[in-house]
Amino acid sequence: MADASIEFKGSSFTLSVLHLKTSMLAHIRADLTKKVAQAPDFFHLVPVVVSIEQVAGLIDYQAVKALIEEFNFIFVGFTGAIEKEQRQVIRQLGFSFVNTAKASAADKSTLVKDTAAKQSSASQTGSTTPATTCHLYTDKVHRGQIRSGQQLYAKEQNLVIIGSVSAGAEVIADGNIHIYGSLRGRAIAGAKGHHKAQIYCQNLEAELVSINGNYWLSESMEAHWGSPVYIHLTDSELTSSKLI
Repeated sequence: MADASIEFKGSSFTLSVLHLKTSMLAHIRADLTKKVAQAPDFFHLVPVVVSIEQVAGLIDYQAVKALIEEFNFIFVGFTGAIEKEQRQVIRQLGFSFVNTAKASAADKSTLVKDTAAKQSSASQTGSTTPATTCHLYTDKVHRGQIRSGQQLYAKEQNLVIIGSVSAGAEVIADGNIHIYGSLRGRAIAGAKGHHKAQIYCQNLEAELVSINGNYWLSESMEAHWGSPVYIHLTDSELTSSKLI
């Protein structure tokens, strides 16, 4: 008899990855305290995967999990390019190990061969391969200032703000964010996984900016602080450039 009330399906989600560089819990706690203090609302109950591939030596996995949860993160599991035996230890302790989506060399070789075969077949039959789906969003326009404590979300839209975003305010869009004024609060673009989303503003003084789950706190924006900029992703890394 088929299950009528449940169904398992594969899917993909954007998760924050905390990259550890040491197993010293005191150092991790001190750095987490600083980071979370800069944007406590953003980090509250955020699902986190902990990457341990840069950590040398023994790791107290249970203590790391407890420390992550101490700061009100939702601990998902561990990840990283580590030995098979280490992954087995993690699972024996009852923790999840999250494999990355990066294909192995053999998988990439197979993919190239399959793609070439499909292209050859298409050329022979006169058919063409569909282009990658583009995100074509309409614009949600807000006129006026977004004040501290306010949140504005453009679901499946770009967000255009003719005004400024105050410190303590938050603007979110599934597409791009355009701010014709100062950005002093938090701006989160590509909220549902749009990696080509961008953030534009006339004056960057933000508490936090994020695109497709990749974020910067204010300390990472010094290069263009107080300038008109646009922020985008380059090879999964945030990049900022002057507008003028």
